[in-house]
Amino acid sequence: MDIVGYSKLLTDRQRELLNTLNKIVRETKHFQQAEAAKKLIRLPTGDGMALAFFTNPETPLLCAIEISKRVKDHPDLPLRIGLHSGPVSGVKDVNNRSNVAGAGINLAQRVMDCGDAGHILLSQRLADDLGQFARWEPHLHPLGEVEVKHGLKIPVVNFYTDLVGTSAIPEKLKRATAERSAGEKRTTVAHRQRIAVLLLALTAALAIGAAFFLHSYRVAPKLTAGETIPIPERSIAVLPFQNLSAEKDDAYFADGIQDDVLTSLGKIKDLTVIARASVMTYRSEAAAGKLREIGTMLRVAHVLQGSVRRAADQVVINVQLVDTRDDRQIWAERYERTLTNTLSLQGEVALEIAHQLQATLTPGERSVVATKPTENPAAYLFYLRAREMELRLLTSEIDPKEIVKLYQQAIDLDPKFALARARLSIRLSFVSSGTDSDPIQSARALAEAREASRLRPEMGEARLALGTYYWSANDSDRALAELTEAEKMLPNSSEVWQIRATVYRKQNKIGERIAALRRAETLDPRDTNVLRMLAMTLRDVRDWPEAELTGERVRAVLHNSQRHGIYARAWDEVRRTGKLDPLKQELAQPPSGSEGDSRELHLAFQFELAMLERDFDNAQRLLHELPESAFEGEPHLKTMREALLAVARGGDRVDIERKLLAAREEIEKASVASSSDYYAYINLGLIDAFLGRKDEAIREGRRAVKIAAAASALEKNDASAGLALIYARTGEADLALQLIEHLLTLPADLTQDVVYNMTVTELKFRWEWDPLRSDPRFQKIITSPEPKTNYQ
Repeated sequence: MDIVGYSKLLTDRQRELLNTLNKIVRETKHFQQAEAAKKLIRLPTGDGMALAFFTNPETPLLCAIEISKRVKDHPDLPLRIGLHSGPVSGVKDVNNRSNVAGAGINLAQRVMDCGDAGHILLSQRLADDLGQFARWEPHLHPLGEVEVKHGLKIPVVNFYTDLVGTSAIPEKLKRATAERSAGEKRTTVAHRQRIAVLLLALTAALAIGAAFFLHSYRVAPKLTAGETIPIPERSIAVLPFQNLSAEKDDAYFADGIQDDVLTSLGKIKDLTVIARASVMTYRSEAAAGKLREIGTMLRVAHVLQGSVRRAADQVVINVQLVDTRDDRQIWAERYERTLTNTLSLQGEVALEIAHQLQATLTPGERSVVATKPTENPAAYLFYLRAREMELRLLTSEIDPKEIVKLYQQAIDLDPKFALARARLSIRLSFVSSGTDSDPIQSARALAEAREASRLRPEMGEARLALGTYYWSANDSDRALAELTEAEKMLPNSSEVWQIRATVYRKQNKIGERIAALRRAETLDPRDTNVLRMLAMTLRDVRDWPEAELTGERVRAVLHNSQRHGIYARAWDEVRRTGKLDPLKQELAQPPSGSEGDSRELHLAFQFELAMLERDFDNAQRLLHELPESAFEGEPHLKTMREALLAVARGGDRVDIERKLLAAREEIEKASVASSSDYYAYINLGLIDAFLGRKDEAIREGRRAVKIAAAASALEKNDASAGLALIYARTGEADLALQLIEHLLTLPADLTQDVVYNMTVTELKFRWEWDPLRSDPRFQKIITSPEPKTNYQ
């Protein structure tokens, strides 16, 4: 906040107004509460101040309202306020006092600069958060984009009520609108004259862009019958190194050396290097006598095998490079080192392999590969332990906080350990992403990424860390810019393309997401995480055949050890053909194995089949048998199903209403913990619809759509499908049918297990859509082929 026109005042008048403002601020309740809880940092700015609240999005607005009310008693104090929710980091100023810096502070000031005296302006990001609350939503008034310092354009929202703020349009926005209008008039004639030339240029640009796109994603050429894609000559897979140490706990050390060698090789653009997830199944005995098979499976001409023996400070490492096409050993070496001298080993091995494979290295690549990650062996051990745990995070029960702690211990021992800082930043970005993000951890992630980049600007992991941070901060454009640079430095990194794919999902660029995941699959063909993401995305666009082919690749890697994949295949077949027989046949067999998970999964799919067949008595029995764990620790979801089943079965209306109200109460309790859970509002809307509360039901459904839209287009489509069902159950058939016809042409989040999944098959079978069943328009939808999904 600042005092408008402050610099034009006499010095004693400046001091008088600033003292008044300081007194008002210090006496506000929310300022005092946040300061007492040590959740506030205040920063004087000469003509005003900045307040950084480390609490929640509502607190700064409540404080601003309180200040604005008090300022009304001082008409000679022209105050304007700007608010933003974003990353800041705690620092010490020249006087060793606590201070703050970062993009969060800067953007709040840019927002404030757009206003006049009396304005309370918000960034769009903060407005989106506050718009999820009924108490604030009516008072948020978008003003559009405003150009601020350095040419940056930001969307600004005006907050005002009958008591605070002002509805007046800021003068800066008025001037920008007038200038834009005049400019548009001047350019209309010239625009018409240039349009024909631009169309010709656009045609050429599209052709060039398509060629570049195909080249950058390395799309494989189409093959005629009998042809095969040649395996690149300079291709290699680094298999897991065998741990020969007496201490079996030293396995992390052997895995860390292997990962370091693999990563170093991956930075050489002239090599094709298979990423880690695809090689980890080939440990020791699993690889014995199978090098040709491994070469064929991973499409590589060479493999590197090795063993590691560590005793105290002494390390012995043996490596051999083998041609998979004829099992011929090309090169082998034995290294006997102290732990300190081992720090340069990954670079030595990588450079020797590049030489053996006759790869061309640029001077920059040679420098990067040869650089030691750290000079501190103890720090290196902490890093290796953290990295090994991080790589097992998706397949083992590992506490992410332990990984963060280990990376931090490595950095404490060597503050110049840029690679550890980059990996720590990436982990913190994942921890701080999502609706329950931690602004302090987010600021820490950015600080670590920037420091890693400062220490080693040529290191691809530093750019990857920045890209991951901007993804977590919902800054997609900057994320993609950093990931593009990271890809140049890490040409064989599947991780870069996986993060890129998550950014594309947020941007609703589904076609580019699929292309990015296919690129990641090329680099790491046996990474089931990549394959699953790809299969789910293909389901989202209702490409059932391709989704099934990708699912088959997952099952091939897992050797059908996970029954869920088999059920998913049958479920996709139901969706593709509209026939229940494939699912019935799978469920007619007993669950594989005696594990509780297998039985639980079998019961869950049996319940879904019973609901589709409207065998409600059997569904009731199966729901009773399902344990709470089947609902992922959210018992209110089971209560919701019990209530819906009661409605479907009919009977005693009093009993039905009792179950609906019980479900509503549980869902309301659960939704308090996360106001951004749009599923909760859809479920509340459905319950209200079944209770006959039409207005409340539609209001809840529309609120869900608004919340989901802030996350991504896919979530918005998902919530809109729930709203369509609410319309159907409240007698708004026209609105429901219009929405259904539209949503069937859009991508949908079909991985979620919800009753309103938007596919023709589920519209056809699910009882929830019965109010529309006699409508000829609905009948036309469910008897016609599923329309093609349109996506970028």
